[in-house]
Amino acid sequence: MRALLLTLFVSGSALAALPASLTLEEALALAREHRPSLQAARAQVEAADARARQALAPLLPSVSFNFGYSRSTANFVARPGAVPSSVDTASAASLASSDYWSSGLQVSATLWDFGQGWQRYQAALSTAQAQEAQERAQHRTSDYTVRTLFFAAASQRELVEIARAALENTSAHLAQIDGMVKVGTRPEIDLAQAKADQANARLTVLNAKNGYAVARARVTQALGVAAPPTWEVVDGAPVAVEGEGQEVAVLLPEALGARPEVAALRAQVEAQERTLRGTRAAYFPSLGLQLGGTLASRQLPTIVPNLSGQLSLSWALYEGGVTPAREREGEATLRQLAAQRDELTLQVSFEVQQALLDVSSAKETVEVAAEARAAAQEKLRLAEGRYRAGAGNALELSDAQVTATQAAGQEVQAKFTLAAARAALVAALGRR
Repeated sequence: MRALLLTLFVSGSALAALPASLTLEEALALAREHRPSLQAARAQVEAADARARQALAPLLPSVSFNFGYSRSTANFVARPGAVPSSVDTASAASLASSDYWSSGLQVSATLWDFGQGWQRYQAALSTAQAQEAQERAQHRTSDYTVRTLFFAAASQRELVEIARAALENTSAHLAQIDGMVKVGTRPEIDLAQAKADQANARLTVLNAKNGYAVARARVTQALGVAAPPTWEVVDGAPVAVEGEGQEVAVLLPEALGARPEVAALRAQVEAQERTLRGTRAAYFPSLGLQLGGTLASRQLPTIVPNLSGQLSLSWALYEGGVTPAREREGEATLRQLAAQRDELTLQVSFEVQQALLDVSSAKETVEVAAEARAAAQEKLRLAEGRYRAGAGNALELSDAQVTATQAAGQEVQAKFTLAAARAALVAALGRR
């Protein structure tokens, strides 16, 4: 049973195997197709559309048809007071029975209700629009998550490359020192230091490879695909975002116009306004029309037709105060939604400002990290030259190697921070 459930889960989560290599655009496309949260958001939109169609039904005429057949006895007894006392009120008991056929067609419609049904329908449409905007918000969140995790995986891949380069360098140092120790130009402690450096470099490679595998697994999970993370990251370098050097006041109108959360709240406010109008319309009467036709027969083919028409006016004059209470509830809900809209405007402004500041800071950090890496590489070059010339020692060489590796890792981290900040800016602006 457990194996069956696992098979169903895997088959439902992944419809296609992942390629051997994956670009950011391919990852975003896979997530939009397979991620379960996005499929759930699509289903919610379809459900909201169906509810809007249900709200339209009361505005349209309804048609019903009925057909019946019975066979019964015809013994009659009148209820007291139903017929004059001079009339015989009962018939003789008999087991004789006869057929009775009946059918009818009825059409009913609300002619006018002061907008109650129409406002409910418009409110349902606005709610469906809000649900569509929330689906777009889910896509925006998904894209941001995939971008951030993809850039993290790309950074881990670079760390693997750096670790391998450091391992190759320490291995070269080990071979060089081993030769010097054998000819007696260097003490054996230098060889022990070189072996320790190589072992540490190998451990760093293993940790980096494991970190890369975990990062790819996180991306795979974000894609909604049940597959082993055996693919490789392609082209994970951060790309500049258009307008990242602009002020908040310049980008905020774009963000407020493009963010689906803002559109969703706007639609919710409109839906609540429509609902409130429909509630207030309940203070007025409702006019309805019913048309019907029947066919009846006690013995076919003799058929007796009848037609009927009814015009009704209903007016709920007093319902225990439920309509005023609903009106007050609707007004309070409307104020709440308006406050949420204003709060969201402040939140969007803050997110845009924070993303711009993070991008600006990350750019400077990348520049400083690049300078630090260049300086560390130069220090390593000088340390290697000093050691070959006999002016340096193994500890100096080891320290220079560690510094160079750390500086390279810091530059990778700075680039990832910049990529993540740009991804946050794209999300804050409502872009995809």
